[in-house]
Amino acid sequence: MKSVPHLVSALTVTCALALGGCSAKESDTSDIEPGQSAEVPTSDFDSTDALGDYLRGSIDEAHVHRESESNPDFDHERDVDRLHVEFPSSGQPNTDKKATADAVQGAGNAEFDYDMLMVTGTTDEGTWSYMFSTDTVKDLTKSGEAVASDTVWDSADQDFDSVHR
Repeated sequence: MKSVPHLVSALTVTCALALGGCSAKESDTSDIEPGQSAEVPTSDFDSTDALGDYLRGSIDEAHVHRESESNPDFDHERDVDRLHVEFPSSGQPNTDKKATADAVQGAGNAEFDYDMLMVTGTTDEGTWSYMFSTDTVKDLTKSGEAVASDTVWDSADQDFDSVHR
């Protein structure tokens, strides 16, 4: 009979430890469901400010700028004018894919010139980036259909991502 109280004690401790691992912080950073689609803009964007205002509706703290606007040493004859969409990331793959799809969708409605879209998320573990040429952005958005978040990273022309892999 001595083993029954020990078993109950052991189960109680095990349950307490298991439940102790659950916290509000973990649930706050849980990833969204896969299979999300980008938000389709209802108008075009004539500036990076207008695009940034739109993207901040779906990407918290999104910062949008062209390299030619932010780099005083930019050489218009030689340098690639990257359109940067940068934001703090929690490293959740589905959430980050959705943000990337939103950025690609928005860039497809840009009325200003750029050569390359660079979507970058910064996490505690590091930085990840996916780059899309203007041709790729056009291919992904020309149909008027929403860009699918599950496949957007596969369409990138180049990527630097050690956070999600």
